[in-house]
Amino acid sequence: MSEQSHMETTSRDNDEIDLRELFGALWRGKFVIALCVIAAISLASLYLRTAERKYTVTYVFAPVASDDTGPNLSGLGGLASLAGVSLPSSSSGDFKTFKYLLKSEEVASAVLKDEELVKQIFASEWRAESGMYQRPPDGPYTPHIRTLKKLLTGQGPIAYVAPNAARLSDWMRDAFSASEDRDTGFLTLSSETSKPAMMLAVMERVTRETDRLLKERYIQSSEQTMGFYQQQLERARAREHREALAKLIAQEDQKLMLASKGSFFVAEPLTNPSVSLDPTSPKASLVLALSVVLGGFFGAALVLIRKALKP
Repeated sequence: MSEQSHMETTSRDNDEIDLRELFGALWRGKFVIALCVIAAISLASLYLRTAERKYTVTYVFAPVASDDTGPNLSGLGGLASLAGVSLPSSSSGDFKTFKYLLKSEEVASAVLKDEELVKQIFASEWRAESGMYQRPPDGPYTPHIRTLKKLLTGQGPIAYVAPNAARLSDWMRDAFSASEDRDTGFLTLSSETSKPAMMLAVMERVTRETDRLLKERYIQSSEQTMGFYQQQLERARAREHREALAKLIAQEDQKLMLASKGSFFVAEPLTNPSVSLDPTSPKASLVLALSVVLGGFFGAALVLIRKALKP
C-alpha cells in the first residue's frame, strides 16, 4: 500500500515538474511569442486595409392582403380538373410561387432586357470598345490551374458563353438569399455585397418582374376560371351552393381588378430597401482577435519546438 502511494506521489511530482518546465520555457520565449503576435496583427492589419468592403442589403416583402375566408367547395376542384380548368390558388400559394420564381430563368430573361444593369453585373466581361462580352482576362495562375484541372479530371477548358438567362439565374442564386419568416410570413431578400447600389437595383428589378409575371399568368387564366364558375352557378340548384359560387365569383372579380391595376399583385414591399451604414465584412474585431490567438499559438509552438531540438 505504501509502495503504491509512493508511486502516485512521484508521478504527481513529475507532472508538476513538466508543467513548471513548460511554463518556464514559454516565459523564457515570451519575446519570440510577442514578436509572432505583432507579426500576425500586422498581417491582419494589412489584410483589413486591402480587403474589399461589403455592405448588407435587405429588402422585406409582405403578401398582398386578400380575403382567404371564402367557401370551401372541394368538389369544384375535381370538376375543374376534368374540364381542363386550373382554379386559382390561395394568396399563400401565390407568395410561395413568388419566392420560387425570383431566381428562375424566366425572370432572368426579363431582367436581361435591362442592358445597363446586366453590364454592371458582368462588368468584368463587358468590353465597351468592342460593344461585346468577352471572357475575362486570365490571372497569372489561371493557365497552371487549368492544366492541373485537366490532369486531375480530364476536363478541358469550357467554352465561353456570353451572359444569358441561365448564367444570370445562377448569378442571382449566389448574389442574394430569400428567406420567409414563419411567424410573420414576410419574405426578406438579403445580400452582402461590395456594390450595394447595383444590388438594390437588381432586387427591385427582379421582384418587379416576378410580380408582373404572376399577374400576367393570372389574367390569362382568369377568363377561363370565371367562365367555369358561371357555368357551375347556372347549374347549381341548392341555395347554399349558389351563394358560395357567387362569393367565389366576387372574390375572383376583385382579384382580377387588382391584377388589372398597376399596383403590386402578389408581394408588396413592407419597407424601403436598406443598406447597412457600416461595412459588415470583413469584421475588423474578429480578424484582429483571431490574429492574436493564431500569433500566440504559432509563437508558443515555435518556442517549444526550439526547446525540444536543443541537446
